[in-house]
Amino acid sequence: MKIRLAKSNDTLNIKYLKTQVWLHTYATKGINDEYSEYLEADFTQANCLKSICDKNKCCLVAEENDLLVAYCEIDFKVIHPDTNENCAELTVLYVSEHFCGHGIGKALLHETEKQLITKGHTYYWLSCFIENEYAIGFYQHMGFKSNSSIYFSMGDSQYENVVFHKDIEL
Repeated sequence: MKIRLAKSNDTLNIKYLKTQVWLHTYATKGINDEYSEYLEADFTQANCLKSICDKNKCCLVAEENDLLVAYCEIDFKVIHPDTNENCAELTVLYVSEHFCGHGIGKALLHETEKQLITKGHTYYWLSCFIENEYAIGFYQHMGFKSNSSIYFSMGDSQYENVVFHKDIEL
């Protein structure tokens, strides 16, 4: 496995990896207009490129045999929902379902924490859909703690997300 910074020519593969993981995770009962409209609007090559080029973000990819299998995105300047302080957020950690349980998510988190330390951060947070038991267990196993929740809006619906946070051990 190889972890590296995402490049502009990765955008098409990132778009489809994110779509694959998102559908597998959230469309467990099927696909509706709300889901399709969200994916069509947000999971675009242009948005991937915007994130890769944003100096306040770090985008990482994991590859197996030169094929993209995971994507991670950190935003260094986000307002924490509990403290209202400027803080780093892990906004995306998507591992292709075919590679879950292979240590790729763990390796991406370790690289994320290295990137955070180089930017002077010793703490970060993320949010996770409350029904995503696999991810919740993973984050707890990786030392994240939870004490609150926030809501993600999509169309006319609201989805509860658990807020996790972690101190980075130097």
